[in-house]
Amino acid sequence: MPLTDPVPLLDLAKRSTDWRRHDAVPTLDDLDGAPRLALATTRIDAADPGVLCFGEVRDHASVFVAGRPVGVLLREHHQRALGLHGAVGELAVLVEDHGRVNYGPRIGEPKGLIGGATLDGRPLTGWDVLPLFLDAPPPAWTDRDDDATAVTGAVSGPVLLRARFDLDQPADLHLDTGGWGRGVVWVNGFCLGRYWSRGPQRTLYVPGPVLRAEGNELVVLELAALTEPTARFVPEPLLGHTEA
Repeated sequence: MPLTDPVPLLDLAKRSTDWRRHDAVPTLDDLDGAPRLALATTRIDAADPGVLCFGEVRDHASVFVAGRPVGVLLREHHQRALGLHGAVGELAVLVEDHGRVNYGPRIGEPKGLIGGATLDGRPLTGWDVLPLFLDAPPPAWTDRDDDATAVTGAVSGPVLLRARFDLDQPADLHLDTGGWGRGVVWVNGFCLGRYWSRGPQRTLYVPGPVLRAEGNELVVLELAALTEPTARFVPEPLLGHTEA
């Protein structure tokens, strides 16, 4: 079934009333509810090339200037600085927490952007931050959105898409995320979990009790890019390489 009705996350965020003002960029743990995902924005005005630097990134930061993607910073690659060819307009950083550990010295460590942000050594202040909770999909569409907008070809994130489907009989299913990049999926408002093309797992389990015979809705938040804007179910889980 085709994924339809793309809504860019950055455009959707502008409609929200849940933004909060911070002098310095906060960690995810500094935000109420400690969300796993948050969008932080500030204004920058430096026409010459510059270097954006954070104390530390935990665990993933996608950076945009004036709505255009300019780079990604990953904790696992020990990245915390990014060169900007031009730095005028709104700087937006989409921050992701990839999970916590329950052992050793990292128990309870804060996640998000740690230690503030600088541009060419000058502190960046005046941040607006929007927490994005994953227990339910963001309200991207209204009940009046009856005509589906088809998607053809690859889609760049962060973007929300959806698909509607009926079933002969509700039952446990396995959603194939092959051809998708990295993101989160909900069915009928129930969060199935995250997916990532790096694997090894390629399917998400869809429990039968969250389904109905008619009018099911699947919502995808693609944070990277997907090459196949379709959703399909497969008869068994695809868990990648496993060893006995």
